[in-house]
Amino acid sequence: MPRIVVALLLSSLLGACAYPYNVGVKATDGTTVALMPGQSASLADGLLRYVRLANDSRCKPDVQCVWAGDAVIELHWVPATGAPRGLSLHLNPQAGPSTARLDTREVTFTHLARPQPQASLRIDLARDP
Repeated sequence: MPRIVVALLLSSLLGACAYPYNVGVKATDGTTVALMPGQSASLADGLLRYVRLANDSRCKPDVQCVWAGDAVIELHWVPATGAPRGLSLHLNPQAGPSTARLDTREVTFTHLARPQPQASLRIDLARDP
């Protein structure tokens, strides 16, 4: 009897691993999505995953700084067709790119919450084809 229970438990665990659990929050053009590291946004032509917060040199709240600082996030783009790729976006556009092209769309890093590293990303159709 215990072998049957173990076998059923293992088969259900393996089935759960095969299911694509992170299909992503649906994101339509002209909207902003808020993601935590590990979460994804499902776009019409692919999946955009927020991998991690790579750097955060912004001033602490209630502290006056000479420079505003920057935050950098790493993303992973998996298009419906074509090769997946990684990209980094900066919150401060003076420190690096805050927008990247994803085939027919653009993603822009607009906000990073504190203390959790929840990133806000604006999804738009690309300006030029």
